[in-house]
Amino acid sequence: MNKIVALLIAINLFSTVRVNAQHLPDIVPNTPSASGITDYSKQNYASPNNSVYRTMNVNQRNAMLRSEVDQQIDAQAQAEERARAIINDAMSSLPKRYRLPSKGNKTGADTYRSALAKLQHMSDRSFSIKKATFIVENAFFENKKNYAEFDKTIEQTGDFLRTKMQELGYDDSNNLAKNFLLFQFFSDTLAIESKQLKHLPLAYDFEDYMGKDDWTKMFVSKLLETGKGQCNSLPQLYLILAEEIGAEARLSLSPNHSYIKFQDDAKRKWYNVELTNGMLTTDAFILQSGYIKAEALQNKIFMHPLTDKQLLSQQLVNLGLGYIRKYSYDEMVPEIVGKALELNPHNVNAQLVKANYDTFKLQYALQELGISKENFSQIKHYPFAVELYHNVMNQYKQVDALGYQQMPEEAYQQWLHSVKGKQNKQYNKDLKSTIKTHISVKQ
Repeated sequence: MNKIVALLIAINLFSTVRVNAQHLPDIVPNTPSASGITDYSKQNYASPNNSVYRTMNVNQRNAMLRSEVDQQIDAQAQAEERARAIINDAMSSLPKRYRLPSKGNKTGADTYRSALAKLQHMSDRSFSIKKATFIVENAFFENKKNYAEFDKTIEQTGDFLRTKMQELGYDDSNNLAKNFLLFQFFSDTLAIESKQLKHLPLAYDFEDYMGKDDWTKMFVSKLLETGKGQCNSLPQLYLILAEEIGAEARLSLSPNHSYIKFQDDAKRKWYNVELTNGMLTTDAFILQSGYIKAEALQNKIFMHPLTDKQLLSQQLVNLGLGYIRKYSYDEMVPEIVGKALELNPHNVNAQLVKANYDTFKLQYALQELGISKENFSQIKHYPFAVELYHNVMNQYKQVDALGYQQMPEEAYQQWLHSVKGKQNKQYNKDLKSTIKTHISVKQ
């Protein structure tokens, strides 16, 4: 990764961390206005005490007030547009040395553009988590993977699950039964004696589980090859297999983490599946991490079942993160993340990637301009740099408004290990017993 931004924190899907804005001085008091930019805080709007209003009835006065306000708003919008044009002109005339170098000519970079097009096309048609996952991972592998082989593995696993469901007598039209079987597939040993087939539980890979050294540790393909995964690949495989056998399940996010939610058929009760250790968990346990704010729940960025549209948005973030890990930041990143935010403006991971991109872009320009903390006041001579700075600050504010709170890696590790606590084990045991009594069995 380019070393020019020493303070930029490396990110991945489930450890996305907002760069600390405090490493840059506050330039607001000394920020110069670009020529022609209006100070809207000093605009004077018409007052009802004006004599013209005293000769009118209430309806006439209100109508005229609305008209004047509309005119003022239009004028303000036009002034803002002129100001934006000035900034854009300044930025477009910026010498290339101040712009992030494009990685488009790097080997394999074109595969990300084709992957983006495929995912966008999917948003207009039926969504498939299996196809989306393969597209994202294959881009990182420069389109060298074979979809037919990946598809065959999923189909064979689906056949195993369907056969086991018949052997257990589960009703294959019952969502609770299908999800409970999937849960068993991930957490228990399952065998089909008639075919001499045995499946061992999938394990959590604690080694480089955030993909810092090897990004493919995040991939479903790696999970299928080794039987070990983490909180990105395990839930994705669960959703892929749910799609294969016709089960309804949803991805849900928590800080640095993702897990599965599914409902029963009768009471529509939600169940949480924690695949890092193969246990059913409560909402209360997830909240125990201490890093989920009320605003995050209100904005549904955490602990909320994602729709297909929101899940596709998340896959676009995966695509962008793979690009960053492979090539670093350039203009391809906001293009990918922008599409993710079109699908889900509250996608906090997309907002975090955008914050890091904006910071990286600013830092690059400042270094090329020779501006550091010691001479930061010199930024006032470069309107485009001031604009970049404000973009960063505004993006941080947007992330904060969603209710995001950074969870340190050590806190996440501690929370992850606490899943195996005595209380959670007992809850898992009791809930498994309860579900078994509610599973529909074919007569």
